[in-house]
Amino acid sequence: MTAQHAAQTITTLENQKIRARFCNQGARIMYLGLKNEGNDPVNIALGFSYIGDYARQDSYIGATCGRYANRIAKARYDNHHQNTVQLAANEGENLLHGGPEGFDRRIWMVMEETASSVVYALSSPDGDQGFPGNLHCTVRYELAGNSLRCEISATCDAPTIVNMTNHSYWNLSGRFDGSAADHELQIHADQYLPVDNGLIPLPGRAEVTGTTFDFRTPRAIASPEELQAGKIIEYDHNFCLSGRRGTLRKIASLFHAPTNRRLTLSSTEAGLQFYPARHFTPDMTSQDGKSLHPQCAIALEPQTFPDSPNRDDFPSPFLNPGDTYSHVMVWQIEG
Repeated sequence: MTAQHAAQTITTLENQKIRARFCNQGARIMYLGLKNEGNDPVNIALGFSYIGDYARQDSYIGATCGRYANRIAKARYDNHHQNTVQLAANEGENLLHGGPEGFDRRIWMVMEETASSVVYALSSPDGDQGFPGNLHCTVRYELAGNSLRCEISATCDAPTIVNMTNHSYWNLSGRFDGSAADHELQIHADQYLPVDNGLIPLPGRAEVTGTTFDFRTPRAIASPEELQAGKIIEYDHNFCLSGRRGTLRKIASLFHAPTNRRLTLSSTEAGLQFYPARHFTPDMTSQDGKSLHPQCAIALEPQTFPDSPNRDDFPSPFLNPGDTYSHVMVWQIEG
């Protein structure tokens, strides 16, 4: 079935293992339920019941972020050293996740629906949030067995920058009224990017060896003592992933021992932003009506590095006419 419309819509995809819901407000994952024999699906992706709830908060929950996910210092960059491009700042003087009207706030076109997939499309005009060129992008979600695949692509008629990701928050327990810092995390990265007070990367890269950023071997995000004390864990950093950019490979995994559930994330990108939340408030409620714990879920955002337009030593975010930006993510669930 093919549809081209701009009204707010919800699409449900389902197979024997997973029930997933998406909406075209931000080309967003609203719900990812794991089916248990004889029970209702357990939702592991933070979301709200109504599309309107997403516009009333700014946490990018489940959304496609663009044109540029993460931060750009002072909301500007040199376009191939020819001219300075000034973007729309929305986090102090910096740009975050595409600006004040990023792709998470847009109504995407539903271009195609099948029993196992949905395709969204969005056109972003020249000058949108300050970005040059007319950009056309698509997001395709597909269910296959116990995995969800997301393919993002984009083209532009002028030199520009593109860095897009999905911003889902995960809690494998299915309960968002408690901390998700009890999950075990593994990230395939030997280095990470230290940041300044504005979360802009500092010069250079740092080795994870001997630091609290070493997740090469799976370990709990917070210790039992930290969990008992209710400590909020302060990560919000980019990890420099092992393997070649452009190659789909496993980059991270989450494991929840009490339920024996595991989520494995694969991506074609060079970096992974790890953010165990810390900002949700009790007046925000999950789909079951319970108040959110301030650290109720884990964001794992594959992307290029933050502020990469201003850093020649980082993977390039530049896209030229005739070229196609492509980012593939796969979430595989066990348990």
